[in-house]
Amino acid sequence: MSIAAGSLLLADTAMLLGAEEKTPWKIGICDWDLRATGRINSFTVAKELGFEGVQVSYQPEGTDSLANKANRPKFLAAAKDTNVEIASFCIGTLNERPLATTPAAEGWVADCLDAMEEMKIDRVLMPFFGNGDMTEHKDHLPQIIEKFKRLAAIAEKKKKVLAIESYLSAEDHVKMIDAVGSDAVKVYYDVRNSKNKNYDIFRELELLGSKKLISEIHFKDNSRLGDGDIDFAKVKAVLEKIEFKGWIVVESSAPGDWKESQAANAQFVKKLIGK
Repeated sequence: MSIAAGSLLLADTAMLLGAEEKTPWKIGICDWDLRATGRINSFTVAKELGFEGVQVSYQPEGTDSLANKANRPKFLAAAKDTNVEIASFCIGTLNERPLATTPAAEGWVADCLDAMEEMKIDRVLMPFFGNGDMTEHKDHLPQIIEKFKRLAAIAEKKKKVLAIESYLSAEDHVKMIDAVGSDAVKVYYDVRNSKNKNYDIFRELELLGSKKLISEIHFKDNSRLGDGDIDFAKVKAVLEKIEFKGWIVVESSAPGDWKESQAANAQFVKKLIGK
C-alpha cells in the first residue's frame, strides 16, 4: 500500500470512529496575570507559559499606553515576533474611574475603539467592579446606558464589540443590552464572578448563548484551574452546546510560584478542550 493510500485509510477510519473536530477555541491569559498590565513584554511571558494570546490592558496613560499611537505598532510587532495574538482589549481603569461618573471615560472608550480599528482587534472588555459596580451603584445605570448608546454607534460603524463584565445576572445583562439597543454590545462572561454571586453559571451560559451575547469568557477560580469547585468539564460541554466560537481567557489564582501556576492553568485548559 502506498503512503498516500495509507493516509487516506487512516483518515477514513478516524471519521468512522467519530474523531472530534479540531477545537474552535484559542487559549489566552490576561496581561495582569502575567505581571505585565498594559506592557509590551506580556507576549513574551505568555509564550513562555504556553498561551496563544493575551488580553491586553488599554490604559489611558503610561509608558506603553495604547492611547499613544506610536505604541500600537510596537504591540503588533511583539505579537508577531512571539506568535502570540492579542485576544482582546480590557479597559480596567473603569473599575477605579467608572464610565458613569468619570467625564473622560467615554473618550477613553472611543479612543480604544480607534486603536481596535487600527490594530484589527474585535472586542474590548468593559468591567464594572469596584467603584463602577452596578449592583452596588444602581443609580449609575441610566448614565451607563446613555453613554453606551453613543459608544455603541461608534462600535457598530467600526464593527467592534463592547463586552460588559459585571456582577449583574444574565437576565439583567440582557435587560441592559436591550435598553442600549445595539448588536455591538455583548457580555464578557466570567464563571467565577457568577459563581460568587450564586448564579447558575450553566443556565446563564445557555441563556446568553441562545441570544449570541457571549463575546468572550474568563476561565477563573479561587485556585489553580481544576482544583476548585467549578465544573469546567460541564462549562466546556455547555460552550459546545451553544456553539461558542470565541477565546477562552484564563484569569485565575496562581498559588505558590505564579509562573508555574499559570503554566499549569494553560495545560489544564489545553487538556480539557483537547489541544
